[in-house]
Amino acid sequence: MKLNENVKLVLKDVYLYDIEACHYTIMEKLGLDVSELDRNDKTQRNIDIGKMMRKNPKLTSLLRNTTKSIIDEYLMKNNVTEDDILIRQYDGILTTKILRVTNIQHIPFEMRKRYLTFIISIDREKYIAEQAMGGGITIKGIPFRYPQMDLIYRKICGINFANKSRIFIQLQKIKDDFLNSNNPYLFGVPTKKGFNVYLKGYGELEVTESTVKLMDTDDIDKERYFKNYIEPFTKSITVEFV
Repeated sequence: MKLNENVKLVLKDVYLYDIEACHYTIMEKLGLDVSELDRNDKTQRNIDIGKMMRKNPKLTSLLRNTTKSIIDEYLMKNNVTEDDILIRQYDGILTTKILRVTNIQHIPFEMRKRYLTFIISIDREKYIAEQAMGGGITIKGIPFRYPQMDLIYRKICGINFANKSRIFIQLQKIKDDFLNSNNPYLFGVPTKKGFNVYLKGYGELEVTESTVKLMDTDDIDKERYFKNYIEPFTKSITVEFV
């Protein structure tokens, strides 16, 4: 995933549009037989369509080309330019523009999510975003993410970007609280057997839950966690508001 190089790293009001049940919807509108597919069971439906596509290369080409052409038409009808699109996915887009035309050929292109705050990592390969209407946060592109770290991302998304004089105070507080935390679970990356923890002078170590709860957080390489998980976003904020 690589997000548009021409958009700002910190954005307000970003919208996700896509075609719901994309392949199923297109097959239905083209008059293809979908009687054996369960629209309401997304996982099984996608498995079954995937099998159909593997058996029939012509169906694969038809679905992919139709999906592309429909989205192309939506972009044209709404005068969406490359600078309006953060990323184009197979069956949808992330965009800074509200679309006025959202139903072409009876294949709706609907707004699925609205993000109030959208923060792109400094390498433009990841993002964290706060959803509207209490929808929580969306986190994409971050390997080995875990619930305790997600709480830090929530704090970053909660920064008041309207008050520029307070932004860096809030960033510093997030950093200080993180590096001074005595919560060992904040630094435990869950595994099947327990947690991976990065220790000063030793590197990565897998430990059980009973061990992690007894660990002295002063032995943990907190700076490594900060650099890997948090700094890519705090750098972006600094670039945009310095």
